[in-house]
Amino acid sequence: MKPPTDFPKELCADEAVCFIADRHHVTPQQLLHYFLIQKSFSISETPTNALIPLEPNEIEILKGLSDTIKD
Repeated sequence: MKPPTDFPKELCADEAVCFIADRHHVTPQQLLHYFLIQKSFSISETPTNALIPLEPNEIEILKGLSDTIKD
């Protein structure tokens, strides 16, 4: 399954998403794209160029935010 390339504006503008993206020197859209790729693969299967070393708390924040958008 290919991750979406268009993310809701409110998710990309979320303060937490912007903060985490800035911390990793990527755009919010890139962060969300990489997050969804990492989420859809196990760590051993994830392509190396698709990895952003997210902290466990960052992963939980992004999971929570992405779940609220699905609802």
